[in-house]
Order: sequence, then C-alpha cells, then structure tokens
Amino acid sequence: MIRILLPLAFVAAIYLGPMFSVETRDSVRGEINSVVTGDYFIGNAVHCLQELKAPIGEECASDGEIQDSTSVGSALSWASVLAVAAAALGIVGLIPFIGRLTSIVTITAGLGGLGAMGFFLLTMMNTADGLAGVQWGAYLAAGAALLTTISGLSGMRGR
Repeated sequence: MIRILLPLAFVAAIYLGPMFSVETRDSVRGEINSVVTGDYFIGNAVHCLQELKAPIGEECASDGEIQDSTSVGSALSWASVLAVAAAALGIVGLIPFIGRLTSIVTITAGLGGLGAMGFFLLTMMNTADGLAGVQWGAYLAAGAALLTTISGLSGMRGR
C-alpha cells in the first residue's frame, strides 16, 4: 500500500509545494518575494493526466523556465509521470507474486524523482538567488522521492 501512496505524495509535493522564490519589482511596494509552486513546472502534465491523455506533445509540455530553459520542467514532468505510473502499477502489485515485479518500477520512479530534484537544485545553484531561493516544497519532494526508492527496495525483499 505504501508503494501506491509514496509516489503520489511525491507528485503532490511537487505540484502543491512551493519550489522557489523570486524577487519581483513592484512600482508601489518595491521588491517582493514571490513564491512559485511546482504547478509552474508540472501543471500541464498533471492536467493531461487528469483528462486521461498521455502527457506527450506540445499541449502537455512544461512551460516553466529557469535561466531561459525548460529542461528542469521537463525532467520534473517526466519524473512525476513515472511516479503516477508506479502508483498505478502498485495497485496491481497488491497481488503477492506481482508485488515484487512492480517494485522495480517503484525504484525507478524514486530514482527518477531524486535525479529530477537534484537537477532542479543544481540549476537553482546557478541562479542569482542560489540555494537560498529554494523553498521547503522542493526538499519535501526530494524526501518523498527518497522514501519511494526505499519502499521499492523494501518490496524487493518481499515486504
């Protein structure tokens, strides 16, 4: 059951959690810190999954940019799609024999999530805000990806 919930928690942490903050200049109030949620990166992919469409193509591509590149958004989108697929296969994996086979997909989803979050953090290091601009949602998503990997490894042992 945990192999179903943890990949979904990873996607929820990215989608709803604050990922980074940006200083914006307002003519009335001066400089303001605006917090950007993960919807900026994976919103289009989540909307395509909600409409039961494969998240492939231009309408499902990420619009989120860091340093004029959408590669971070694409990595986070593919990691979240892989996590949703692992959760869907985890439902089938409640059957005892198939459970060990779906653990491989859960491990892959967790490692993909860790890689995408690592890529996000490395990209944020090269911005003007640096790691100080990273918010708690990014760390929560990385922790959920790590726990997803651990639960997949535990499923390989038969638990």
